[in-house]
Amino acid sequence: MNGARGRVLSEAALLEALAAHRAAGRTVAFTNGGFDLVHVGHVRMLAEAATLCDVLVVGVNDDASVRASKGAGRPLVPAAERAEVVAGFAGVDYVVVFADKTVDRLLRAVRPDVHAKGRDYADATLPEAATNRALGVRTAYVGDPKGHGTSDLVARLSVRPIVLDRVETIVEPRVRGLALAGKPRFLAAHGLGDLGALLACREGTEVWKHRGRFVRRVEVSGEVVYVKVEHTPRRGPGALDEFRHHLALRAAGLRAPEPWLALEGKGPDGRPARALVTKEARGGDLAAFLSSRYATASARERAAWARGLGTAVRALHTARFLHPDLLAHHLVVDGTPAGGPSSLVFLDLARLTRARTRVVPRLAAPGLAALALSLRPLVPLRFRLAVLRAYLGGRLSASREWRTAILRRIRRVEGRGTFRALGKAAP
Repeated sequence: MNGARGRVLSEAALLEALAAHRAAGRTVAFTNGGFDLVHVGHVRMLAEAATLCDVLVVGVNDDASVRASKGAGRPLVPAAERAEVVAGFAGVDYVVVFADKTVDRLLRAVRPDVHAKGRDYADATLPEAATNRALGVRTAYVGDPKGHGTSDLVARLSVRPIVLDRVETIVEPRVRGLALAGKPRFLAAHGLGDLGALLACREGTEVWKHRGRFVRRVEVSGEVVYVKVEHTPRRGPGALDEFRHHLALRAAGLRAPEPWLALEGKGPDGRPARALVTKEARGGDLAAFLSSRYATASARERAAWARGLGTAVRALHTARFLHPDLLAHHLVVDGTPAGGPSSLVFLDLARLTRARTRVVPRLAAPGLAALALSLRPLVPLRFRLAVLRAYLGGRLSASREWRTAILRRIRRVEGRGTFRALGKAAP
């Protein structure tokens, strides 16, 4: 209906205005969102929602509810300004700021004819589905498949890739290596600057150990680093490869710990050895996050986490990186998973590879199967399917080929090695 600028109203004023429209026989559509950094997906969603009825009402999350859903550092734009921006869109008649985790209460107050939602939702994942059915409100999914969210914009804006001319090459008689400029001297001052010292490292806390390999968490002058050592290296990618993989992910706009030093060569005993030192990534691992918070989270929070996780893995594959060890404890959460690529950090990158073409189900299956298996003891099937839905752009209708490839991979690896303990039924 609106050909001019919409108005931002209080809830009471909105209900009064809608009563007048209904008295005149006009129909009402309602949609909602955070709208933190408006992008083309918002434009398309609002444009289509405006065609559904005579009057379009948009609910905008307040600052506290955005922060609860998206994590620390969000929103980037205050609620009053976000509401004013949304009111400026053609087709938007009224905007109201709300504080609830869902819009169930607001739907009962507004009682629209249509509730419009983005295509990253479906009947099975829409938090307000039951309320819509009870009120007789029609649900419509509008806009394009989610692929350009605010979290993606934040990730691109906040990326600070390592400048390659800061990388030093180390060539010694029995050792070769790569390092960030200045880091070898800093580590050497704390007894961690050469291969022999790293192999003998007993500082800090041991976080993992297996057959001549260990990882220790060490604090040096207020900085926390992880020292990853192999006394008897297996065949395959080494410390130098993993160092380069960290650089490549960061340069592509994805998050990985800052690599400080990688050394390969002969240890003091003359046997092959290698070591990698990386700066600790901020946050905690995804497995621990879900274990502690999933049970008490709202449906909306869980949906946002699944979308963020699926979006982050999709960003990884869109950049043609293949991560076969994509286990839940190899993802660090900085805030909540809802931030997607901007809040999830990829770890254990030794076996990372690059695809020569776009990532198809066969290539994606190892990483997606590893993630599904590691999530299985932590979350129910509906959450894992929501992750896949987000990975595929908001729909499962064309997912058969993907699910077939993932299930085939799961049947092949579950019960073996790393996956032996992950074959239990989901809660």
